[in-house]
Amino acid sequence: MSVTHADVVKIAALARLELAEEELERLTSELNGILGHVDQLTSLDLAETSDLTPQIRSPLPATRAASVEEPDALTRPLGSFAPDWRENFFVVPPPPGVHREEPE
Repeated sequence: MSVTHADVVKIAALARLELAEEELERLTSELNGILGHVDQLTSLDLAETSDLTPQIRSPLPATRAASVEEPDALTRPLGSFAPDWRENFFVVPPPPGVHREEPE
């Protein structure tokens, strides 16, 4: 796979970059170099040559015992994270030096 000069011009326009012609040529060359390296990596057969073969084929073991694991905190309701939670909003204290009147 490779990118053309026109591809880089389009990418630059999407990113709202104003590039000089020499920058476009340099980026086209660099992107094609990166894509060439990726093509080489994808052609490697790591399953047969790697010392990591067991880890590739099966998940890594847990670092802690199951009895030590805690439930995922993000499954708790949002209000449980807040020091103050009212009407489905976090209540944030005012910055230092700013005084607010409490509603009656």
